[in-house]
Amino acid sequence: MDDKFLYQLQEQPDAEFTESLHRKLTRLPVEAKRMNIFDLLKNKKLVQVAALLVIVVIAVMAISPARAMVSSLITDIAGQLFEVTDDYPGDNYAGGEEIIEPQVMSLTEALAVFTNDITMPAAIPSECVLDEDHVLVYVGEDAGPFANSMELNWLSSTGGCFRLRITDEEYWSNGEIVAPGVVEEISLGSDLSAVLIRGGWDADHKVWSNEYGHLRLRWPVGDLMYELMGIDQEQLIEIATSTLE
Repeated sequence: MDDKFLYQLQEQPDAEFTESLHRKLTRLPVEAKRMNIFDLLKNKKLVQVAALLVIVVIAVMAISPARAMVSSLITDIAGQLFEVTDDYPGDNYAGGEEIIEPQVMSLTEALAVFTNDITMPAAIPSECVLDEDHVLVYVGEDAGPFANSMELNWLSSTGGCFRLRITDEEYWSNGEIVAPGVVEEISLGSDLSAVLIRGGWDADHKVWSNEYGHLRLRWPVGDLMYELMGIDQEQLIEIATSTLE
């Protein structure tokens, strides 16, 4: 069977219709192409802006002080300020180390030199004896930021028991830099709270460490701030409470 009759029956389209359709088909790819280029350029600008922001953030975070500022948090615990950060502070602050040596004197001499009235703790375990001949005192201009502070040590036959640091409350006005999760509020009764700090910064490894279980309990007594260091939390609280009676 011959299929030429199929082509013979096919009608030719109107010439005007053919020309109109040709113009539309020719223009459609051009318009689509223009639209795609516009979208591409618009997206490219967004990409460039995003890339620029990423570069700026990386550059800022590469600077240690800026990184510390971004990653730190200032918080108030029991009325004391703390800057909480994962960054070792020795790398984030300019300036070299300054070693300040204390004056070593007897307890009697220390109490005479120290300008504030001191309440000595009473609830000291019987096996711990105050080293009255070696009280560390920081006074005068040479004491720098430690001015108007003193340290007392209680010793036992097996080693150190406690260390008590008494400072002007103003010394802590700028806060202390600590790692996350190492400070908690402790009640000393009579609506007075203290802060308990676990561990400290390890300068050798540049991290916060509590390898030896060291604790510091800090609380206000009048215009002074007391900080007791030891390893037994209950004993620290008992000793601290005895300074308030």
